[in-house]
Amino acid sequence: MNKKILIAGLAIVLMVGIVSAAVISYFGQVKMTATVNQAVLLDGTDITGMPITEDATVAGGESFCRPHWLESQTSVPVNLQFETTFSPALTNDEITVSYLKSTDYEKTVTTVGSYPITVTAEDVGEWIQWTFYMDSVSGDDDKLAGQVVISFDGETPAFQIHNNDGVTPDYAVGTWLYCPYDPIIGWGTVGDPAWNTPVADLWWVEAEGTMHNNAEGKLIVRIHKTMLDATFYWAVAGSRYYTEPRGTFVYPDGFNWIKPYEEATILEPITQPFTLQPMERLDFYICYDFAPNIKAGTYYITSTVELASTP
Repeated sequence: MNKKILIAGLAIVLMVGIVSAAVISYFGQVKMTATVNQAVLLDGTDITGMPITEDATVAGGESFCRPHWLESQTSVPVNLQFETTFSPALTNDEITVSYLKSTDYEKTVTTVGSYPITVTAEDVGEWIQWTFYMDSVSGDDDKLAGQVVISFDGETPAFQIHNNDGVTPDYAVGTWLYCPYDPIIGWGTVGDPAWNTPVADLWWVEAEGTMHNNAEGKLIVRIHKTMLDATFYWAVAGSRYYTEPRGTFVYPDGFNWIKPYEEATILEPITQPFTLQPMERLDFYICYDFAPNIKAGTYYITSTVELASTP
């Protein structure tokens, strides 16, 4: 009996000793599962979708641009820079690559002539748009005609966009057409259907506004920026027939279908390195210029958006 009590008491003492010796290794714990998104996207895509591939067939001496955009996904500024590499390596600047951004170009002018109107040329994203503000047309007994003429050197026309006023009989009156300028024939080709392409068949030109029954009195022409130079030249001309007020107009003053022109700078270089602000979107263009004496072959040009060490 006494032995059983002694043994039980010893067991209790041992149990107490074991409990009093237990310790905890920490006082609390937080387990975080973080899903991280890339801070900056190129054309809406992260690094898992890279590289973005493009191709072009050009001759030496030519140049072109391609539109892209960067978009911040973060709440802090990010310092960036563009890095350009070539394969095969270049030795004499056979290819020049530049990175440009919009200048937010806008110019409103008043034309001269017997029927002066207001014309606005402006940047509307990937396009440069010309809007002719004319008097409204109430019916078929009126006619609104407008032309945008583009030059790349400020001396010689390159092409025009016009709503056919009857000079090209193979197309219906009022059809928006593209017509290039021939250095030898000049604008004599404007009446040749082989030298006129309907704007509806072109991806890089858009036009709105009817020649007759135009209740708003607006004619609109849009040309994609990639088909224009960073700095180019433009002029406008047109007329309103039959119903008063009527007459013709041009801009700039003295424009004779060859020159003079209004100068427009629509793109400017991006100073590097640059800072993309929180949640900012930067639309930019990569422009490629090929030397006239470049050797024929295939060249691989890689533009990389990198983190810059300084803003």
